[in-house]
Amino acid sequence: MHEVNGQLRRLRGEIVILTVDPTALADQILHLAVQKHAACNCMFSANDTYKLLYPDGQPVIHIPGTTDLFTLSAYRSFIGKSYQKLILFICNEVDYAEGKQTLCS
Repeated sequence: MHEVNGQLRRLRGEIVILTVDPTALADQILHLAVQKHAACNCMFSANDTYKLLYPDGQPVIHIPGTTDLFTLSAYRSFIGKSYQKLILFICNEVDYAEGKQTLCS
């Protein structure tokens, strides 16, 4: 995701499929996603700081609606989709800070 006119927008055409352990935590997924994006796209900077986001733009910390810490397997159970259909986004922290005021609470 990136910020456009004060709003977070999905960046189309920049999808990278990531294979991780089902017990992976949010910070592990973020680290692997940044590494893979940097390896696949020379315009992507692995030196910046990023946030892992749900499709609605909220940061991935807990399973939605709970206080349980995020794990991929718990999120899959909550969403009810197969692992192949789970979608998470990464966003530069600067873009996130500029665009987060438009997110729902």
